Amino acid sequence: MADGNFSVRSGQTGWPHLIFAVLLVQLVYWVLIAPNFYQPLRPYDQIATTSVEVAPLDAPSWQAVEAAQFTPVDLPWRQCCQGGYYAVRFTFDLDRVPQAGLGESADLFVNNYTSWLNGSQFAGQGEMELPRTSFHGRVFRGVHRLPAAMLRQGRNELVYVMASAQGAEGFTVFEPVLGSYDSVSQALQFRIWLLTDYIHASIAIGFAIGVVALLVWARSRQGEYLFWMGVLAASWAGALLMMSMPDPPVTGALWLFLGVPVSLMIPVAGVNMGNSWGPRRLPHLRTASLVAYALGLAWHAYAVFVDPAHTRGLEVIYVLVVVLATVFAGLIVWNIPVIGRDRHWEAAVYLLLFAIVVHTGAGIVFDLDLGRQTNYAIPVLLVALVTAFVARNIRLFASAEDFNAQLQVQLGQREAELAVAHQREKALLREQAHQDERRRIMADMHDGLGSQLMGMLLSARRGKAEPEVMARGLQGAIDEMRLLIDSMDSVGESLSSALALFHERAQDRVTAAGYAFEWRDRSGGQLPALPPRAVLQVFRVLQESVTNALKHSNGSLVRINVASRAIEVCDNGTLLGDERPGGRGLENMVARASAIGGSFALVREGDLTVARIVLPEKEEGATHDG
Repeated sequence: MADGNFSVRSGQTGWPHLIFAVLLVQLVYWVLIAPNFYQPLRPYDQIATTSVEVAPLDAPSWQAVEAAQFTPVDLPWRQCCQGGYYAVRFTFDLDRVPQAGLGESADLFVNNYTSWLNGSQFAGQGEMELPRTSFHGRVFRGVHRLPAAMLRQGRNELVYVMASAQGAEGFTVFEPVLGSYDSVSQALQFRIWLLTDYIHASIAIGFAIGVVALLVWARSRQGEYLFWMGVLAASWAGALLMMSMPDPPVTGALWLFLGVPVSLMIPVAGVNMGNSWGPRRLPHLRTASLVAYALGLAWHAYAVFVDPAHTRGLEVIYVLVVVLATVFAGLIVWNIPVIGRDRHWEAAVYLLLFAIVVHTGAGIVFDLDLGRQTNYAIPVLLVALVTAFVARNIRLFASAEDFNAQLQVQLGQREAELAVAHQREKALLREQAHQDERRRIMADMHDGLGSQLMGMLLSARRGKAEPEVMARGLQGAIDEMRLLIDSMDSVGESLSSALALFHERAQDRVTAAGYAFEWRDRSGGQLPALPPRAVLQVFRVLQESVTNALKHSNGSLVRINVASRAIEVCDNGTLLGDERPGGRGLENMVARASAIGGSFALVREGDLTVARIVLPEKEEGATHDG
């Protein structure tokens, strides 16, 4: 698993499959889904308006309407971005007054408004006084019934008194929907569902996905991907929630300002999610996006609180959104060559998100009537993203289980092979140790035993051999021969088994030579785990120490002391060091101990002569057999 998206690279990109996924996702959305958001009204008994006029007002009252000077305008009519009051007056004619009255639905985008028919108010709620207007005008109100008592035969006037705070998007007026109540209700049925139940479901879905993603991220800490997905979903849902609140806790310019930090976090989260999605990443992008976010907020604060008449206040924010969305799309495209088929559907959904953001931004910046797909696409995109993400990770987890099972089989096979190889290596090491020891013994026989026998032979030929000297020489040769023969046998693979063999042989030799023998083991079985070569070297040092004591000691006792880190061969004789004649035995014991990382010393301690080998924890430069 890698980074916050639990992903692994699953192979090279299959371009036909990717192109198919991108085209299919775009086709399904733009052809099958998006048209439903802005579908034309169903046919209804429309009553056409005959004129439309607009006038600025001093106050949101009918008296101000009667005193206003109206000017004819064309629809749609927009006034951005000064705050204030306006009235828009529609006229329509009736040949007769229907007994059931009429149905009416305003199509306005303002902070708030009240509705008047022939001088009588029939709809309106919330606060109309600036600067604390409520936002009921931004929330769809459905269909109003115009009672027959308020209608006239002939000319009728439908007036909307509008209020909008300074720094807002101003006033936007479209043709109202006017006709029989039943036909208008049926014509607007889908739009009512879209602007009420669908928006509420979108908010719930967005917050649910955001909370789940953030909780999973908090528990797993698997990179940033799930974190930014949670922020994106929650920000998108929060922006829709703020847009659908008719009476927020704060009003006026402050509420208008607070909407941008939430909305602008959507592209910031999106670009960081894209940067943590694939293996290719831009360094410092998170910092750069947050700096851009702060600059965008600063510009928006200036436009709302300092220069609300600036008509390009929100347009700059939308340009920033499009720039971030373009970076997001660039990251997705940049990663496409190095992703596998399992991410193609996610890439397709990401590119659709980019297309929706650009579509909405272009409509706002260039004043095109394209609609705001971002207001309605949240459940579609989030559900698609989560579905693709979960499907990929389900396949990943299934693949991981299969992969682990395959690895387990291979691991078992490899362990069996390693066990065979290990046994073979141990046998080779033992054989090599024995071969090395045989070569050393041959050298010792040539240098030690051979030279000793040759010296005795030469003395005998010259007639200079004294019986006592000859007896000592022969005894020494016999001891040396016995030592060489013993060292040819296997001493075992562990130090404890070698000591058991040494105990048996040393006791026989010492008692046969007329000495008392003692064995003191204080190691408690805690001996270092040495490889066979090191065990053989320790065995040889102990053999030679016993031989040296039997040859040169003038005492009556040989004692073996075994400790966890040292072994001693002690005798109660008085001769030590240079006072003990002999060949190269002492040098050999020092060399053997040094070769395995230990040390050897021949010292006098009290009444005893002590030959001590200090054991290593492991043999230097050696490979343990396990």
